[in-house]
Amino acid sequence: MVKVTSFILLSLSASLLTLTSDAKPNPNLGACFLNVPKNPLTAEGLAKPYILKKGNCDQTIADQQVFVEATVFDVDTKTFSVYHPLVINEGTKPAIAPIVPKLPKNAIIGLWFGANSQSITLTGDIKDCVNGLSSTDIFGQVAFCNAHKFFQAVQLANDGAGGKVIIPPLGKDIDGKVCPTTRHFGIIDQDQSDNVITTYLQTKKGHFAQATKANRKKLGKFTEFSNGSDNALVADLLDPALHCTPFKARSLMEPNVLLGSMALNELHASRQQPPIALIPYSDPMVLSNNKPSLEKVNAYRRGVNQHLITKLSQASPKAYCTNYGAVAPPYIERIGKHIVNFPSPDAGAANNLLTFMGQRYAASWVNLGCDKILKKTSDITVTTDKQGVAIKVHFHQSKPIKKGSF
Repeated sequence: MVKVTSFILLSLSASLLTLTSDAKPNPNLGACFLNVPKNPLTAEGLAKPYILKKGNCDQTIADQQVFVEATVFDVDTKTFSVYHPLVINEGTKPAIAPIVPKLPKNAIIGLWFGANSQSITLTGDIKDCVNGLSSTDIFGQVAFCNAHKFFQAVQLANDGAGGKVIIPPLGKDIDGKVCPTTRHFGIIDQDQSDNVITTYLQTKKGHFAQATKANRKKLGKFTEFSNGSDNALVADLLDPALHCTPFKARSLMEPNVLLGSMALNELHASRQQPPIALIPYSDPMVLSNNKPSLEKVNAYRRGVNQHLITKLSQASPKAYCTNYGAVAPPYIERIGKHIVNFPSPDAGAANNLLTFMGQRYAASWVNLGCDKILKKTSDITVTTDKQGVAIKVHFHQSKPIKKGSF
């Protein structure tokens, strides 16, 4: 079965290394264990590297990489900042020591984790972390630490005296339509609102550093790599192509630099107008032993600042699929002329940003079970080349969309 990550298409078996005749495959390859350092919600804890444990994952291998992103809320000024804690392989040292951030006096810190690997399980100082329902019932490629308290602090500050927390308007795109968010049905896939925007630098010897201008200059030769992410898709690819502006805040790693983050994207998405895409109980990351779980849906929603539910019917896959099918195909078709000349985030899946969006939708339609729920095939199909790369996208939607809807 092919699992669609939020940014790239990744077969669960794709991470298997080339085997010699006497080698045995590791069934746990890509199931990563990440050690959280002591006191992770302090300046010193943020600057201490997270350790990717040996065995199942290797930070030098593209589809086994893990990323950490911190967003900081200053309670006094009601402003935000972003920091990227570093992940390194067990038994190694950073290429350049992480910068110790200068935090506001009254700072509330949230941590978000994303992976290109099959899954992340957090170990270490995880008293403020949510990895799923248990160590054996995890979300998958995503985890959070102190995220719910972070969003609660923002809401409390917004409701209190002294002015509102400034969350910028969404703005208008190149066609004069409202810019998309991570909760726009034209943007989401089978597991929405996941993964982070963090990037890292890697040396030829397999050592890592934070992706700052100073570190790039000091290293000279390096590879910069990123997390396959809904958030990066919106902020780094679609927004520039559509002339939209993502929500960014100052970097705590270097002056005069603004960074986006998963938390900022979700705060920005609170301005999304209906129909609003919120985690359904069919999302693969919130299934518990392949069954719907009210508790797991809410555990995930807390980590991305979405409304909680009291019964599963409030996160209906049928309603989700109906909106997905109504919004996404015409939206992708409308923006197609603006994104067709932009590069695909995954050259192995599609040859440009438009064909990437097309194949992503078609695969997600099946993986969410929308084809069975609505008894309807995808309104987007793609033509692929001999290597399976999408090279052309086809739209089949029959029902007309009201002018100006999307």
